[in-house]
Amino acid sequence: MIKEEHDGKIDVEFEGMPSIRLESFKSMDEAGMLERLAIATRRRRFSLFEDWRIELTDIDYSDELNGLVEIPSRDSAEKTIVFDGASIPLPWLVSLLTVGILRPLGVMLVGSIVHDYAYQYGSLRMSRDGGETFEDIALSRDQADRLFRDIVGTVNQLPFVGYIAWFFVRIGWLWVRYNGKRFGGKPPLGEYVLLTLLLAAVLWVYATLGMGLATIAFSSVYIVLYIASIIIGRKRRRRV
Repeated sequence: MIKEEHDGKIDVEFEGMPSIRLESFKSMDEAGMLERLAIATRRRRFSLFEDWRIELTDIDYSDELNGLVEIPSRDSAEKTIVFDGASIPLPWLVSLLTVGILRPLGVMLVGSIVHDYAYQYGSLRMSRDGGETFEDIALSRDQADRLFRDIVGTVNQLPFVGYIAWFFVRIGWLWVRYNGKRFGGKPPLGEYVLLTLLLAAVLWVYATLGMGLATIAFSSVYIVLYIASIIIGRKRRRRV
């Protein structure tokens, strides 16, 4: 198995991408038209075929999170652990607004598995002796979000993508639970202010240019970014 090593904001190392299976929704054949549309917009949930390990080092905001992390496929009751891809609210809308960059099963996959597990249990299984023994290390919601940001940015060598992903995760503070509890950690007031300013800017553009011109302007920017993402992706695949 090929070992992947990535250096960036933090250092990330793992042997091979995790093997995942998608958790099935109700059969489309049994659903009506409206129900099929509703199913199509739902967050894609997945589980691991087997336990997966990732090593994280050079983390400057928590010495305890430096080490080997094991993400189990089953919990202590042998029940399959289900992940949903970073717990980002309205993932289909986020994917659209980011030109398809922030897909739960795309560039966010590696970071989202670690992030999802931390959100479910409020801890990570850590080892500092090469995997001989593991212990549960508690981490705050803020730390889990920062870890997600740094893993996404480092693995993909796109730090700004990590920050965008982090931003959308942070604005889910109002309704996404952490370790079974709401409103855990420091309220992301700065992110909500920025979101408000962005929405106000969009409304101002539509009020100034009108619905038609504003839609054309935003569509043009979207198309340019989409084409750029395809070109960058092809160049990266050729290098690999």
